[in-house]
Amino acid sequence: MTDKIQDLQQLISLSRTMQEKARDESWDEVFVLETERSELIRLFFLEPVQQAYADAVAAGIRSIMEIDQDTMALGALKRFELAQTLQTMGQGKKAVKAYTT
Repeated sequence: MTDKIQDLQQLISLSRTMQEKARDESWDEVFVLETERSELIRLFFLEPVQQAYADAVAAGIRSIMEIDQDTMALGALKRFELAQTLQTMGQGKKAVKAYTT
């Protein structure tokens, strides 16, 4: 196995770990892993992919994109939940203020 393919497998593994952390709602860890992964992606594409590995790299990139879509959907759901909570808190503050004035 070439270094490029090993690097790609590491990127896929890191993406899956991010997905698992998102499912566990460990968002701080997701952000730390994303910083690490971004640097690895930058390094991965510093050199062109050899034609012999182009199909494997393309498949790996598709896998990463699918994992990322799921992770982003989890993030969007959490953002929506937080927005709902903040809205409810805001309504509660207005009610308390109206009651106490």
